Amino acid sequence: MVKLLNILILFSVTFFFACDETATTQNGNGTTGQPPVDTSEQKIDVDSNITTRPDCQIIGTMLEENIFWAKSENLIVAIIADDETQDPELGESHRILELYDGNNCERVFRKVLPVNISPDYAYYLSEITYNNLSKVIAVRGFDEVYILDLAEKKLSPSLEPGFLNERFEEDAQSGLIQRLEIWENYLVGYATGKGTFVFDLDTPMAAKAILPAAEYEISEGTDYHSMFFLKSNGRGDVYQAIQPIFDLNTGEFRINPLFEKPLNIQTNINRSFRDNQYLVLKELLGGTKSRPIGIDMKAMKRVEIPPDVASKKDTDIIKWMKSQ
Repeated sequence: MVKLLNILILFSVTFFFACDETATTQNGNGTTGQPPVDTSEQKIDVDSNITTRPDCQIIGTMLEENIFWAKSENLIVAIIADDETQDPELGESHRILELYDGNNCERVFRKVLPVNISPDYAYYLSEITYNNLSKVIAVRGFDEVYILDLAEKKLSPSLEPGFLNERFEEDAQSGLIQRLEIWENYLVGYATGKGTFVFDLDTPMAAKAILPAAEYEISEGTDYHSMFFLKSNGRGDVYQAIQPIFDLNTGEFRINPLFEKPLNIQTNINRSFRDNQYLVLKELLGGTKSRPIGIDMKAMKRVEIPPDVASKKDTDIIKWMKSQ
């Protein structure tokens, strides 16, 4: 009886492994057993994690800095020159904006931009303007900007920087846009001899210039320090004050926020004070209460006001700041 039981157990084990091997073999060629693994789904997962730009063939000539890969969307942005924009006297004209789908290398957008200043002056991509939240990239000409919305695959009309006071053309480089950067929902930039500027990108296809709340002239007609009040996203009726800084010697550009966090600020500054070195802003605390905030426009920084001075009139606070 025991011998018979052992034979039955041995037979059961042998049958189990035989079935398992058969199922494994058949699943491998997808003929029988459980459905095969969906390799197309796996391929999508692998593609979404690629770390290098797809090697798509782009026809035309291109400057080294004029190609950009938006990894999240797997889109390739490029500015090229080809026979269509070739100038008979000046040669290549880099002003064709193209967009390629990195999954299949198909071109999904093409726009020939107008001549900006001269046919041989190229348009440039500003990579620092792209991030996973904004999903836009700025295209800069000599003195104008375009916004390419990668999500919608649309290009804005041309944008010209706005300034609080009149600017004059000192030389051939006046107005040359040297820097563009996204900050929250705003595009902040610098133009040679004219200073900093801001565009509101809340609606990329209808971006609009934001004028400074105040502006201080450092050197007559050539250097300005501007201050902008920018409403903070999702924070109610509060603002951040920024004084962007561009260092001509190093090429460093900083947004330079003046507050540790956005504040409820009285944004209207008296016209007679807008061009002063020292300003007194008002933080609204509710009701009739407010707190003065000192700003040194030349140093581009906030001035801490002691309590005994804060209770005085604005003109007296400004006198105190001048004496420091």
